Amino acid sequence: MFPKNFANDNTPTTLLKELGSLKMEGKEKVKDFNQRFTHILNKLPVDTKPHDSITTNYYMSRLPTSIKQYVK
Repeated sequence: MFPKNFANDNTPTTLLKELGSLKMEGKEKVKDFNQRFTHILNKLPVDTKPHDSITTNYYMSRLPTSIKQYVK
């Protein structure tokens, strides 16, 4: 009960889970999705951030297929 009520939601594990569940929504603009993705990524401590290539691949996997070709 204590962790549920008092745990910090900004722990690296929680942030990575949040990043893992993130995806671009329906008619959301790429710019808005990018801001959400970057916001969570920037909350991660430097020593827990994934390598840039992993981050890029992960970001691309969160986009709808119809948009990936334009973002590349």
